[in-house]
Amino acid sequence: MKLSLRDIFKIDWTHRRYKLWIVNTPEQCGLYLWDNWKLLLPAVHKLMKLTSQPAFIRTFQSYKHEYKWLGFGRMKWSEENNIKWTTKYRKDGPLTNHPDFFNTEIWAPDWNKVCDTGMPPDIFVRLYNYPDVPAISEGVVIALPRSLYKKHTLLINEAMAEIISHIPGSKMFETERNWWGRTAVRNSIEHLSPQEIRKMVEQL
Repeated sequence: MKLSLRDIFKIDWTHRRYKLWIVNTPEQCGLYLWDNWKLLLPAVHKLMKLTSQPAFIRTFQSYKHEYKWLGFGRMKWSEENNIKWTTKYRKDGPLTNHPDFFNTEIWAPDWNKVCDTGMPPDIFVRLYNYPDVPAISEGVVIALPRSLYKKHTLLINEAMAEIISHIPGSKMFETERNWWGRTAVRNSIEHLSPQEIRKMVEQL
């Protein structure tokens, strides 16, 4: 059977190794609020500049007892859209009326393209929030291809150090793996469960 060019690329990407970082804190420090996220933004922006693929933001927030995600529209990577996802629905009213934050993902290329091609991204960042799991209360998952890391090791290490310096009480776990888990109990990087994150963090 002759493989198409797309299939060949997909095989190559399936075996692409990623550097994976988890910067975790047991503290509830509200990293998803603009006053805190803006401190991390310069370092994350350095990572986004390492690829020619445009980055897009997806955020998952909802009001308590409402079974739908709040709308933010399509958000291309920019300071304006980072302000948008960290402040929209939070500007007015008492704190008790603010939405619950679950996570925000940054994809380069965007999630739709990854789904259409079956090829994992050049850069993936996920800000998570598990207020009911004290050991992994808040943190950031960052995944970059190992080949990209080798080309920009110093810059990436500096960005990671900058990120950890702005997350109170945080520690960083670092490993390598494929985008997709190789066993039934391992999810893809985008779907890392709280249990998987906690297991990694407990190794620190």
